[in-house]
Amino acid sequence: MMLMMISFLAARAVHRGWGCAAAFQVIRSSGVSRSSFSPQHQQQFEWWRHPSRCVGHHMSASPTISCNDAETNLANVLKAAYEDRETDGVQDIIRSNQIVEQLSAKGDVDAVADELVTAAVEASSSNKSLAAILNAILGSCCDSSSGSDETESINNSAQVALAMLELIDEMHDEDESTMIKPDIVTLSLVYYSLCNQSNQESAQLILERAQQMSKKAAGSQRRRALAAERRKGSHTTKLDAKEAEKQLQAIYGPDIHILHESDDLIVLSKAAGQVCYHTKKTSAGKISAKRKKAKKGAAAAPDDDGSKVDISLEDSLIDMNFVLSTVNPVARGIVHRLDRGTSGCICLAKSNEAHMKLIASFFLRRVKKKYLALVPSPSTSSLEQEGVIDALVGGKSAASKYRVVRTYGDESSSQGLTLLEVETLTGRKHQVRVHCTEIGCPIIFDPLYSSFQPPAQASRRKAKKDFQRNKRGKADNTEDTNQSRFPKAISDLETTMIPGQEKFFLHAQSLSIPEFDVDVQAPLPGWWTE
Repeated sequence: MMLMMISFLAARAVHRGWGCAAAFQVIRSSGVSRSSFSPQHQQQFEWWRHPSRCVGHHMSASPTISCNDAETNLANVLKAAYEDRETDGVQDIIRSNQIVEQLSAKGDVDAVADELVTAAVEASSSNKSLAAILNAILGSCCDSSSGSDETESINNSAQVALAMLELIDEMHDEDESTMIKPDIVTLSLVYYSLCNQSNQESAQLILERAQQMSKKAAGSQRRRALAAERRKGSHTTKLDAKEAEKQLQAIYGPDIHILHESDDLIVLSKAAGQVCYHTKKTSAGKISAKRKKAKKGAAAAPDDDGSKVDISLEDSLIDMNFVLSTVNPVARGIVHRLDRGTSGCICLAKSNEAHMKLIASFFLRRVKKKYLALVPSPSTSSLEQEGVIDALVGGKSAASKYRVVRTYGDESSSQGLTLLEVETLTGRKHQVRVHCTEIGCPIIFDPLYSSFQPPAQASRRKAKKDFQRNKRGKADNTEDTNQSRFPKAISDLETTMIPGQEKFFLHAQSLSIPEFDVDVQAPLPGWWTE
């Protein structure tokens, strides 16, 4: 794959009029030996190596690209940055060294795009890492504003991003095995940079491409649902935020709140136990008039006949006639997600334009999120009042800041509790849950990372484990002493919890999105304070 990529880049250098010497430099900077090429590619290698043979190939007015030791170093720097901190590391190294600006000062945008894409290819070890490094480079183009002329810098960066996208498309069309296909994050970053440049015409083309990509991926079921909504549209009345909140609370319980709404987005406080969206909808997730009329007060409460109800946040908003974006082919409006058992702030896009900008804002770490987590006090006083947790989550680098907000009971006793505030500096799946466990404070009731479960739920888990161990002839007669650590107020919560409903003490307390003037806080769920 690497040889095909290098050969393509070298041939493209000649085709674009940069000269045969430039093509040879592409090969030389890759560090790949001549013997590694096929006989056909070796012949091309010799051709590119001697510019005198290229008299008829654009030799006259060919600018020379910067494919020397500097580019080799750039690839090595990008590789080291990615291995250290993935996309965050790549963006930081490009911004701090003003790499896009420096390259832009030496050549046209096409040459700069070629240098950056070539370096990304050499720095990557798989399609996954290639996509991540390319997106990180594009992300650095979204906010390049250094130099004497800030406007000129932004314009150059946006043009570099667009040229990179065109090159990625060209290389992917040439050979799919040598280049990844641009994803929605790639398109969103290019769209964001073009909007910063006020290049609305090019931005609109990128938006239309993203919409077509989503439409194709979503399939016929999404198209039928949208068609049904359009037919229904003329017969529905749009509720204001307050009235919509009342109706949502009447059906799904008092812990759901509308915190902010504009033409671009809506920010809610999600109730614990409610899933953000369904990848596959079953009868439990369907909204019926009977269920709405019953006003169960919770999205996961059982019907009168005992059947399970599992209505998603996405479906509940669509049912209230909220218009949600269609960029996400899996779930409309969903830009980020909260785990089912987590409550608090979540943002959904209402327009496709806003959705693309939100994707870029999250990728660029411009969205600030803080959580509250109730955890058992550590058995020792080793936990500092505040600190930074830097530990892998799912094999990826992740960082969070925490501080102790309050302690309940005697910290030294077996029933002490601690309330932590956790700010995520990266956005990994289950990051807060894993990081709390990392410092010895697993979130209470967390079914994956904590042994501190509601008594009945813990008993069911222990019974299941005992059954499996008995089948293997390894009986376990040890007592679960963790349950004695629960204060009575926590243990009594089990009587108010719906059987099988996932609910734990993690709350997305605040959400800040400067791009859209969003800065909100979500009230604690009632079951926390009761």
